[in-house]
Amino acid sequence: MLNAMVASSKTHAAAMIRWLGLKPEEWEPIAYGDPIHKMFANVRLVRPSEGVDQAHTDWVLEKLVPYICLTCTTVPLNWRIPQEHVS
Repeated sequence: MLNAMVASSKTHAAAMIRWLGLKPEEWEPIAYGDPIHKMFANVRLVRPSEGVDQAHTDWVLEKLVPYICLTCTTVPLNWRIPQEHVS
């Protein structure tokens, strides 16, 4: 089962996979808002370069979370979706 790196674009996600020294064959780059149709073991959310808006939060909670089997972490570490976006 693959892991997912989620960023503002697939190019940004792929760059983060390389920059963090992760094995590219184990990670799939995904852009915020992309359709999700398979399960992922682990997911890393990269803080969106354009800032976080309600659409990011809705997509993560409604579309991505149901497809995560193990963990969801953030880049940078300890970054969180702003609470005003979570209802």
